[in-house]
Amino acid sequence: MGLDMYLYLEDKETSEIIEYSYYRKFNALQGYFVKNFDIPNCGRIGLNHETIDDVYQLLNEVRYDREKAGVLLPTFPGPFFGSYDYDRIYHGYIDQAAADFYHAKFLDFNKYNLFYTSNW
Repeated sequence: MGLDMYLYLEDKETSEIIEYSYYRKFNALQGYFVKNFDIPNCGRIGLNHETIDDVYQLLNEVRYDREKAGVLLPTFPGPFFGSYDYDRIYHGYIDQAAADFYHAKFLDFNKYNLFYTSNW
């Protein structure tokens, strides 16, 4: 068991679901979505350009000033949510998510919807 989180695309024409990105026990990202969208277990939210830009900006601020991690994107407690340390693993998640959210800025939103969901 553990916290699994996904970004996925939905093709607007065919309703096909395409996994865009996967995170395992990146509780800080889950905390962002709980705090800002009150997302329940197995809930999903649609992401728009504003949300993508907001998350990307937070991730980059933490990437370039690691001491801000606990303030800007703090770890988030929960059942089987993994480590609460601001260590190599945490910053590896930050780097991966920053790349994913950067690329998400260039998705064709006329063709796809982008969603965030999680399960624990």
